[in-house]
Amino acid sequence: MEADQHEPALPYTATNTGRRARVGYLGFDGIGFEALWPLFAGLVLTIGLGLRFFVGAESATGNWPAKTVIALLPFCAGYCYLRFLVQGRPPHFKGDLLEAAIGARLDFSDPPYRAVPLLPRVVAREAGPARAADQSHPMEEARRRRAA
Repeated sequence: MEADQHEPALPYTATNTGRRARVGYLGFDGIGFEALWPLFAGLVLTIGLGLRFFVGAESATGNWPAKTVIALLPFCAGYCYLRFLVQGRPPHFKGDLLEAAIGARLDFSDPPYRAVPLLPRVVAREAGPARAADQSHPMEEARRRRAA
């Protein structure tokens, strides 16, 4: 009986119950190491473009700020893809985003700035399922029909 009394008890913390471990790689939560391929591909392309622009045959020409931006674009694209389209998004988000991009159209009829009428508005049609917050309650519709 004495051995049971001296055995240490683990503290119970209610804050950690029912939660998954938030494991992330390179600052991305919920993204496994195998899903980081856009970041590594962008890094390889960025290093290749940097070597080509600044060490290779095209190093003799000027305009180094533009070349630096162009060389950094592949890495930035891979990072932005993971940060904005993958991390913390449900799996159907990319499909909804693609559907919204396909449904977008340019509207030249009502320019946003009167001084520059060449800039069109980008109009997106309704895509995906309707949100419950945007729909009215069924009893409200019944009351409107009775009142009319």
